[in-house]
Amino acid sequence: MKEVSLAVLLALAFPQDDGKGSYEGVENVPSMILSVDVTCILKTWRIVGVFVCPTPAGGVNTCLIIENAWPVGIVEAVRRPMTSHMFEASVFFKPFEEAPRFGETSSHTNGAGDGTKLQFAEAHAFEFVPDLPIPIDLPLARPRGELFRLSYLSELDGFNWRKGFADLLTHPEDALKRAALPSCSTVPRPDDCAWSWGSWFPRIGFTVHPSEVMASHLTALRAGRVGSDPMGRIVISRYPYEPRSGHYVQMVHPTRRGCVSIGWPIVRRIEQNALSLEGAYLFIHFGIFQQCNGCFPARLAEPRAPTGAP
Repeated sequence: MKEVSLAVLLALAFPQDDGKGSYEGVENVPSMILSVDVTCILKTWRIVGVFVCPTPAGGVNTCLIIENAWPVGIVEAVRRPMTSHMFEASVFFKPFEEAPRFGETSSHTNGAGDGTKLQFAEAHAFEFVPDLPIPIDLPLARPRGELFRLSYLSELDGFNWRKGFADLLTHPEDALKRAALPSCSTVPRPDDCAWSWGSWFPRIGFTVHPSEVMASHLTALRAGRVGSDPMGRIVISRYPYEPRSGHYVQMVHPTRRGCVSIGWPIVRRIEQNALSLEGAYLFIHFGIFQQCNGCFPARLAEPRAPTGAP
């Protein structure tokens, strides 16, 4: 009995490295559905106006414009290439394991004495538009989409994910805007910035940020931005709903949290006890939608300043 106990203690104290991250495959689609922060939908629900539209029969329809958040994607940032928190991802990744890739490392380096760090991670985006695990007795703006589908795998887009040349060629106006305007941390903006978290452009895996946790939020959401606007990039399938400032994101790994408005400037509570020793972070992305039954289906709301403390 003592020998068994000692062996167990030694195994716990000195775990063997089997080449697999402890986060790999720990989540699946059912567990992610159960992880959805339903309060994110409830706290964003509101009536924003009244709309009138003609009916096919020649009459008039009047409806309330409903606005609320809804889960539309799973995004993740990982240092180790071709790994995922999602158990189902191994099925999607397998056909691409032997595909040529540009770059194999995902490292972090210290800045030049300024307290910042150059963060890098691979990132993946999955379309994820589930039904809610519990009913809500309210009219809701509910977008359409697949339950689970791979959209973007940065390892296949390695050159652009590291260099960003494609974004410079296909979105020159964004490059000019970034060069002309102050940094997002100095002057937060809803269009070209994830508010104060950093710039959406270029959509690459490198982020200069003093916090690995917040850099991973931005990096993972950038993967969704690539998938939603794939011009010049290698994308598996289109990510239907672009991540936007003021919409929402929820951390699921390394620790489960409630949703937070993208760009929320007071990050201490977001960062607290959320550092991953393996550099692996998993999130649910919520878009904000507006819908008017009988006049128009759920449509993605414009970017905005973040609201509501986490």
